[in-house]
Amino acid sequence: MYSKTVFPIYIAIILFISLSACDGASSYIANVSDNNQQKGDLGSPKSNLPVPDNRFSNEYKILLFGNSHVSNQADLINKIIKAGNNKAQVTVVNAGGGFLDDKGSQLRRNDLLTTQRWTHLILQGQKYSQSGTVSYSTLETQIWIEKAKNESITPILFPEHPQLGRSKEGRQVHQLHSSIAAVQKSCVAPIGLAWDRVLMISPSLRLHSSDGNHASLMGNLFTALVFYEVITGNSADLLPYIADIDVDEPTQQLLGQIASETIQANTPCFFG
Repeated sequence: MYSKTVFPIYIAIILFISLSACDGASSYIANVSDNNQQKGDLGSPKSNLPVPDNRFSNEYKILLFGNSHVSNQADLINKIIKAGNNKAQVTVVNAGGGFLDDKGSQLRRNDLLTTQRWTHLILQGQKYSQSGTVSYSTLETQIWIEKAKNESITPILFPEHPQLGRSKEGRQVHQLHSSIAAVQKSCVAPIGLAWDRVLMISPSLRLHSSDGNHASLMGNLFTALVFYEVITGNSADLLPYIADIDVDEPTQQLLGQIASETIQANTPCFFG
């Protein structure tokens, strides 16, 4: 017969495993209200400024916070922006740092955000619960959005793409991030919604890596195409073929078209 301590330990292990998938969280959502949440080390949001509009620039300085889902984005975003405007100066830095509420990387990321000049901040790593049974605080994400706007930086939330075989996850995660932006104004890149459309129209395209969680090169390219249009305001559908990205020209054209169609149907940013 089990002792009284075994069952709680078992539950704790299951929760830990669920949280640890994909650098920690991959899960859906309960509630965005943080009225009863303890504030983090960075404090609490005190303002809700409009989203700064940095789309039409000849110099883009883009900072990424997140976990393994942002690890291949910096190079691709750089290449795509330069392909769309060969006169643009582009700097894209992946600061990593894990989840947006990670205490160990807070000071480093805060210093990087506030001591250098950036035009855009991409935020990935909001925890969410796939089962819907756990409600994770969104307070730290709101704080990062506020800090970016205080520095005249355009904040862009990065709702992750759905895992392979989880047809409802992309929309669920997008809804979570949209609800954060309703509380603290921010852009929301429709990554999951765009992936849903590709997987419906061309299910043979391999957007996922072999683990069914992370993106393949093609999937990372598609995500970067969405970011390109959100960042610059220019249509991904009008980009030229980028030969040094190992995805064939017809597929690049299709992905650019679907990225633009998804953005037209789901406005990422409301400025002013």
